[in-house]
Amino acid sequence: MANFERMFEDFFDSVNSQTTAVAVEKSASLEAMDAHSVMDSLQSLPAGPQEEFLLQTQIRPHFGKFGINDSPIGTHPDFIALEGTATTQNHYTCTLFVDIKGSTRLSLLYPLDFVFKFKNAVIQTCVEIIRSFDGHVHRLMGDAVMAFFGGRSTEKEDAVSDAINCSITLRAILEESIKPWMERQGLDAKDFGFRVGCDFGDDNEVLWGSFGYQNVGEVSATGLPVDMASKLQGLASKNQTMLGQGLLDFVNWPEKYSQIKARNKDGVQENLPVVTPNLTDKDGVPINYAMRQLSYSKCLEFIALPRSFREKITGGTVKNHSQIDFKCFTIINGQRSEYISASKFLEPNISLVFEVAARTANRLNFPLKVVFKKTNHGRATPDDERDIEQMGVVKYIQKKCVSQYDKSIPPFSKVNLDEATLYRGLHTMKCEVYESSGAMLFRDWIGVMIR
Repeated sequence: MANFERMFEDFFDSVNSQTTAVAVEKSASLEAMDAHSVMDSLQSLPAGPQEEFLLQTQIRPHFGKFGINDSPIGTHPDFIALEGTATTQNHYTCTLFVDIKGSTRLSLLYPLDFVFKFKNAVIQTCVEIIRSFDGHVHRLMGDAVMAFFGGRSTEKEDAVSDAINCSITLRAILEESIKPWMERQGLDAKDFGFRVGCDFGDDNEVLWGSFGYQNVGEVSATGLPVDMASKLQGLASKNQTMLGQGLLDFVNWPEKYSQIKARNKDGVQENLPVVTPNLTDKDGVPINYAMRQLSYSKCLEFIALPRSFREKITGGTVKNHSQIDFKCFTIINGQRSEYISASKFLEPNISLVFEVAARTANRLNFPLKVVFKKTNHGRATPDDERDIEQMGVVKYIQKKCVSQYDKSIPPFSKVNLDEATLYRGLHTMKCEVYESSGAMLFRDWIGVMIR
């Protein structure tokens, strides 16, 4: 399992061979410091697939993605045929803008060689996290990255789930890996962060074409949702992701996992429910394009990052236990397959099995009480059920012999809960496990996304 707290440090070391063990002095003492002595231990960036795809190999397996995404920067591979032509094509996309905030000041504090290596490692980290979720990096713009999610072989809803999982993972790596690394190196990390804007545009809202000239141009997408992603990034607070109306409406994103941005203006709190300045249509009517801030802390409950990692950064909301596991399986045409939490959208009317397994060769006090609680979201969910955690279903894990003839104890004891996909949107199943004494041992959520 990947050590997510050390992920950036391992990546920085891999592409720079060796980092300086001494904190870089700030500009006040640069006159007395030989810049060459600082940089002697920072070797040039090596090329090679091992370093380039290092983060992907650690992130992708957690989300059920295999292999690596080696797509190059530039034209999306599905639209290469448009290069240098006047042909255009309507096709959906989910656009993501990532801006690194607070990096400009680094050039005033540290030697430029070091600033380059650090900023490049951060940009490379963004690129690899985007590609870990099958995103296509379209453009690097100074301290910003523009990416598209989706394509001809990707379902529209899955492009959205990839972009959202990417946004959550970006912040997790920033706060739990990059910033702690900066502090250990003596770097000023208080103003450093990301801002992310994300929006979805359907086929009739996005047009792909070749801009510029054949040798001085690019194939890109245009349309209100594409342009809005950039504006949303500009309106996001530090270390926050702003979601646009196109995405929110398309997948029925729950209010529980987003919030209206608020700001203080002249000592008064002001809510910002729509993109500002408010654009107007051809008749001069404001379009009131909705935006919501992704609720990072709530999304950590169900994202498929390692449970032990989420326990640490949620302050115990998620509770891990090394001897207990919680999984979901789909049953399609009699075939049982694991469904990784919120990793993709499922068709409606698919049978689900939620399974809790506990190791028996330990000091757990059996029987264990398991409580399943589901919460359904989305417009199709009945009013008396929508956004409301349902009454728990209680089951017990017993420690029993294999049979009356075989007195051995199996290595695992399990309980299952049968469910099925029904309403469009994101839904969750919470699982809590209690020891016979009543002490809580385990708590986690699985998110189920339904088309």
